[in-house]
Amino acid sequence: MAQNVEDEGDVKEQQYLENCPLPSQKLTIKQYADLIKEYLRHKRLKEAINILEVRMLQEDRVKPENYIYNILIGACAEVGYTKKAFKLYNDMKRRALKPTGDTYTCLFEACINSPWPADGLKYAKHLRELMIEKGIEPNLTNYNVMIKAFGRCGDLQMAFKIVDEMISKKIKIRVHTFNHLLHACVADKENGFWHALVVWRKMLNMREKPNIYTFNLMLKCAKDCNLGSQENISNLIEYMTGPASLSLDKVKRLEISQSQISELKDKLNNDKLTLMLDNSSTCNREKQIKDINQNCLYFNEPSKEIAVVENQRIKSIQNGQNSVPSETRTVPNLLSKYLQFNQVFSVQEVSTLQDKFAIIGGQDDFLKEMEVMSVQPDIKTFTQMLPLIEDNREVEHKIMETMKASKVKPDINFFNMLIKKRCLRKDYEGAFLIKELIDDNLKTCKKSWQLKKAVKANILTYGILAMACKLKVNAEKLLNEMRDKQLKVNIEVLGTLLRQGTAQMEFDYILYIMDVVKQEEVTPNEIFLKHLEVFHDKCVKIIKQKQSCRESFTLDCKHFLNKYKTWLRDVQIKEVVVEHPWKQFMVTQPETVQRDNFKIKEPKKFYKRSRKYVQYFPKL
Repeated sequence: MAQNVEDEGDVKEQQYLENCPLPSQKLTIKQYADLIKEYLRHKRLKEAINILEVRMLQEDRVKPENYIYNILIGACAEVGYTKKAFKLYNDMKRRALKPTGDTYTCLFEACINSPWPADGLKYAKHLRELMIEKGIEPNLTNYNVMIKAFGRCGDLQMAFKIVDEMISKKIKIRVHTFNHLLHACVADKENGFWHALVVWRKMLNMREKPNIYTFNLMLKCAKDCNLGSQENISNLIEYMTGPASLSLDKVKRLEISQSQISELKDKLNNDKLTLMLDNSSTCNREKQIKDINQNCLYFNEPSKEIAVVENQRIKSIQNGQNSVPSETRTVPNLLSKYLQFNQVFSVQEVSTLQDKFAIIGGQDDFLKEMEVMSVQPDIKTFTQMLPLIEDNREVEHKIMETMKASKVKPDINFFNMLIKKRCLRKDYEGAFLIKELIDDNLKTCKKSWQLKKAVKANILTYGILAMACKLKVNAEKLLNEMRDKQLKVNIEVLGTLLRQGTAQMEFDYILYIMDVVKQEEVTPNEIFLKHLEVFHDKCVKIIKQKQSCRESFTLDCKHFLNKYKTWLRDVQIKEVVVEHPWKQFMVTQPETVQRDNFKIKEPKKFYKRSRKYVQYFPKL
């Protein structure tokens, strides 16, 4: 007899018809959304996605709405899970759900937070082309996030083109758009500061008032970016006047030949740069600036905006004057609203952070510019300002006094930055003084029962202070203090201490750190092991060459080599495996001790009537 072979498709269809969910089993869209939000609040992205893909679509067989998809796409965008965000977007379209403006905003945010900028740029370009193809008109929020996405992913030219597109469509460019454009400038480490100054001048020309985020982004550009893409650029001064398009396509670069440079140098004494004004038109005179030393001239055609790069000095001289008194030469503040070509500027070589900060006014003029714009500085302003100020205690005390006058309270990030600044210039005593200041603040807040306002040292504080521990005694004191405050010692702190010990050739210091690693059961990382290997090779070299050194020093080297072999056997060194950044979102999170009480409550399917409809009867 022939066996009856059941078709697999028929079996699935039969199971689908038999396992039809009851109406009481289904929830409302809002209840599903609340469940998803509850999982996301506990950082459970995989479980939140399963609410849609498993429970709604397979178990309860409920048709989702675009609101559910927008929540999940936004959650994927926040953690940089770009692939899943676009997969949900495609699934949304297959179900005939219309994407909203929030959908496209979240998708571009996913491109911004992608672990790989090139991959994010590919997705961003594809999405923009798709919007153009489908005739989808972006709103202002979409345009802003597009500018930020292309800038962060490395396509600054496209970011400027998007602004040109907004202007051509007569969309009002507000300060938020300029802030997103400054975000894009930060990604360009070579030319970002130059572009940021162009954006700032354009914003003032359009009579847009900068806000606190604008000023903070300018500080970030000055800290992280350079003035130009050419090598050995020393000075850059820009005069931006009149309206102009922000398109980078219109920015041109002209080269001056070596023969022209030599001819100009012969005419000018001491390599001075004189600005000659064309007097052919008294009403509208064009500004002409010739570069002598760097051979580089930038200008924007529509408004004749000129920026000249010079090695030694850049000046602008009033019409008819051949010389300028030295006492009138000042550093220009390119953030100032009013700039005139008849002003005289003398700018030193722009190569350090302090020089770039001076171009935008320095500490005093920068804060005055904020006051003129009615913008109150916040703690982030002063934290961004710290790396840009001079490396001495006097200037640091001045900025702290300014914070006190502005009623801005320093936080632990500010103190950590200040400690690091002092450690890098080897002012270790000053670094520990800041630590004492943090402790005094904590004690004062405890006495006044204001612990919420207290500034507490964190693990990063001790990691930075480890740079100041040159002796074993300092390291012991630091680690004991961490234990007293119940802070777990990590390999980063121990690695910094080990680096100080190997630099000082302190064998007791090095062996002490190795013992701490073994006692605390801390897994050494690659950097820690590399420091030990280098020091091991150095000891072997000293013993083999029998250099003229103390006998005790040679014995210390041999003692370290023996201890090092034993330490390698005792410490469990695991091979570091770099996990895929999206792997954590593809598997269900395991239950841990901290998550024992983690439980998502199922929403109630039936609701009680309101109390006002309940009739109460008196007792008989």
